[in-house]
Amino acid sequence: MSGILWDSNDAAYATGGKNTCDWVAYGVSIDTRTLNQGDIFLAITDNRNGHDFVAEAFKKGASAAVVSYVPESLNSSKPLLIVEDVYLALKALAVFARNRCKGQFIAITGSVGKTSSKDMLAVILSNLGKVSKAEKSFNNHLGVPLTLARTAPDSDFAIIEIGMSGKEEIGPLSALVRPHIALITDVSEAHLASFKDVKEIAKEKSDICVGLSDNSYCVVSRDTSSYSDLSAYIKKFGVRIISFGENKLSSYKLVKTVIKNNKTCSTAVLPTGSEFFFKVNTPGTHHAKNALGIICIVEVLGMDITKGIFGLSDWSPSTGRGLITNVKFYRQYSIQNFTIIDETYNANPNSVIAAINVLANFTPVNDDMNENGRLRRIAILGDMLELGSETNTKHAELIDKLDLTAIDVIHCVGNRMNFFYDKLPNNKRGKWVETVKELSRSLSYLVRDQDIIMLKASNTVGLNSLIKELKSMGTIC
Repeated sequence: MSGILWDSNDAAYATGGKNTCDWVAYGVSIDTRTLNQGDIFLAITDNRNGHDFVAEAFKKGASAAVVSYVPESLNSSKPLLIVEDVYLALKALAVFARNRCKGQFIAITGSVGKTSSKDMLAVILSNLGKVSKAEKSFNNHLGVPLTLARTAPDSDFAIIEIGMSGKEEIGPLSALVRPHIALITDVSEAHLASFKDVKEIAKEKSDICVGLSDNSYCVVSRDTSSYSDLSAYIKKFGVRIISFGENKLSSYKLVKTVIKNNKTCSTAVLPTGSEFFFKVNTPGTHHAKNALGIICIVEVLGMDITKGIFGLSDWSPSTGRGLITNVKFYRQYSIQNFTIIDETYNANPNSVIAAINVLANFTPVNDDMNENGRLRRIAILGDMLELGSETNTKHAELIDKLDLTAIDVIHCVGNRMNFFYDKLPNNKRGKWVETVKELSRSLSYLVRDQDIIMLKASNTVGLNSLIKELKSMGTIC
């Protein structure tokens, strides 16, 4: 356990609630499945009534619970903070935590790259001070206040991820965070189900500036197709823009990127005109772009850019966002191997392009794999969701956006992905199935020695279950 995060007096002052007794907490939880001993449990009513899980929270070691009423089955002697509305209490804890922490707050949003950029920045800044950051993708109306409530008072840096699924979501969350710096990684076709076009998405993303003070900085990718609209929206907030990317007008220009031995080596140019080099220990041009955005933030914070560049070597992708796993398995009395590239967390046209690029440029662990001709690069692609009324068209158009030259086989999952599958060249076409379960039945027969398999889809498609199945076929090495 780390130091005390909340005590009964501060929590009562923040929320206006009443305690049944004194208590201290070392963390904050809204989910008994991930609750740690010593956490305060907030009985949020969202998809389910959190009050039904208060007793379980105490069994798992919760130090106290925030409730709007005392559950009938609960021992009345338990430490409780009784409030009018538990969700509003969570927001009140978030406001209090934000006010008491004097560190630098950085807010990150974007259609793709939010979580990877957040984790990348956290790794770098951890070498420069104490960092609090959002866990996983805690970036919505619950995740953002929860992240703030978990922010240690003595944090030097707090990194908050802000996402959206519809209109007018980012602005209120930015106002809650009140960041010193904002980063917009990209604006693309994700979430078209809730927006008329990408221009509307750009406007919503620009609302991350709502919480910024005048003359603060918003770091923005200049490679996004809607940059002109996005920058116009941002300027209305009275904040300064720093751009990054391959576009020649970028403040920080990415001038060269080479992928070699599954590492991404890049050359960039500072606003002063001087060149610098950096390396990311995983393949993907999109990772280089995300890294450049993070380097911008390091400079805005007044930190040593050299330390930031060296810190990049400590970062690697997380589960569902490019994590690479090698599996050793036994078949036909011999030791065989295959590699998994896990891109199963989410998908839209731009992120699928990036994932296919990683697969195409991936270097096998064993150099002999290329020489003996047995190496295959296989993509398993599932539906891209939240693309709105043009979803079928967007899937069909994907074929014209991908360079499939180096890809050997493509299997597809889902009714929407069938529009893409029908346009695949016959020599690239693998299986098409409607559900993950159908592909699972034949998965072991689709994999052979020395395959490199990349899986990409929106999260709810469930390709992550295939990742688990592939890993269970052998030993992770």
